[in-house]
Amino acid sequence: MANPAAALGQAVGNLIEESIREGLRSMVEERGYTIEAKSLENGSGNSYQIDCVIADTEDRPVIIVDPKYIRYTKHNRDKGSWLCTAHYNLRKTFPSIRKSIAILTGRWSAPSIALIRSFGVEVHRVAFATIADALQRRGVEFDWEEGDSDTPAASWERFQDLTNEQLASIADDIVQTTGLIAELRQSVTNTLDTDLTAIQRRVASIEVLLKTTHDEFILRSYGSVHEAMQALLNLLEDRPIDESV
Repeated sequence: MANPAAALGQAVGNLIEESIREGLRSMVEERGYTIEAKSLENGSGNSYQIDCVIADTEDRPVIIVDPKYIRYTKHNRDKGSWLCTAHYNLRKTFPSIRKSIAILTGRWSAPSIALIRSFGVEVHRVAFATIADALQRRGVEFDWEEGDSDTPAASWERFQDLTNEQLASIADDIVQTTGLIAELRQSVTNTLDTDLTAIQRRVASIEVLLKTTHDEFILRSYGSVHEAMQALLNLLEDRPIDESV
């Protein structure tokens, strides 16, 4: 047993991921969509493992749901940046994606949450205390000090002795009792049941990323379709007809 702390954290993360998939499965499938964990490759050839991908009948991703657990706040920067980069790149590669969701479990900081939201990712939270309490009620200590090796080892042994019924009850405490699944079902339903022909009437804002011939990237935001179209029309005068100039 190389690292019981990491093993327990991974096992709890897997428990949460599976519970979220199963909690969404019936309402997703009854609408003709699928939900499963899968690897998605962006336009640059980088692959991202996404725990819950809701896809249409042509296997195009429509919603990606990404549970991410961290124990220590020092890991906020790495995992938060990964979420921002992965979701942004996948949305660029797959225009079929209409919503990306992050389930942030554990000790996430307010600045990291704000950063993730700024990339257009919908955020749902599960506090570290919620996970620790659910495990504690089944005799598994989860809240130990950094550097403690004895408690994680004992906790990992205890966790492996739990029955399937006990594991299911832990998952229920984390994703059902807290109302997380109800929130996710509502969010996913709102997207899957959207009339695509009505999207233009619900546009709240538009962002346009401009790439110049000098490899400059300029992000511009507009409050309406009309403003964005006018700005794009103005660009017709910005570039010479002869591209060699």
